[in-house]
Amino acid sequence: MAKWREFTFPIKPSQGTEIVIEEDRSQILADPLRLGMLEILEEGKTVTELSEALNVTDARVLYHVRRLAEAGIVKVEDFGDDCREWRCLPAAPTIRFREDLGEEDREGNDRTEPIGNVEAIPADVAGQFNQAFREATEGMYGLSFQVSINHNRARLSEAQAADFNRRLLALIEDYFPPGKGDRSGIKYGFYGMLTPIDLHPLGDAVSED
Repeated sequence: MAKWREFTFPIKPSQGTEIVIEEDRSQILADPLRLGMLEILEEGKTVTELSEALNVTDARVLYHVRRLAEAGIVKVEDFGDDCREWRCLPAAPTIRFREDLGEEDREGNDRTEPIGNVEAIPADVAGQFNQAFREATEGMYGLSFQVSINHNRARLSEAQAADFNRRLLALIEDYFPPGKGDRSGIKYGFYGMLTPIDLHPLGDAVSED
């Protein structure tokens, strides 16, 4: 199922009043961060302004601005060597694109899933963990079960990230492979993900660590 989504901008048309994004070009707008940039773009913003508004690094914003510009969705005004001052402008007063909708979830709510969207946690896995968490909250597992929910962020060198990954995998190998558990115990699940979540800011000194 699909529907049309529209962004309007308070600018004068230079070449046409509307851009329609279909088929292959729709892939470029499958990214929620790019949609967020269009939602706040208005007449245009610098890379720094977008970075501050979206709470991500300017280098990350610049990457997405360039992708949008390659697709003809925005234009970039280059003000010299400092990319942070480059200005991102809408390419037309109206930009329309076709947005795919996923099937209804189990509670009957529409789930919007743009074309080409990649989810880190598959829907069925997320559903299992959320269901189990609700049951644990209601006391289904008794009072002695263990639960740990962590969300951590830090800037790591490649060596540090590799070391963390090795140590985490070793710990998983100690407890989760077949035959190493206790068949009389509660069945536990663990879902771990180590991934970059932002780029190094433009202009900052890069650590030698």
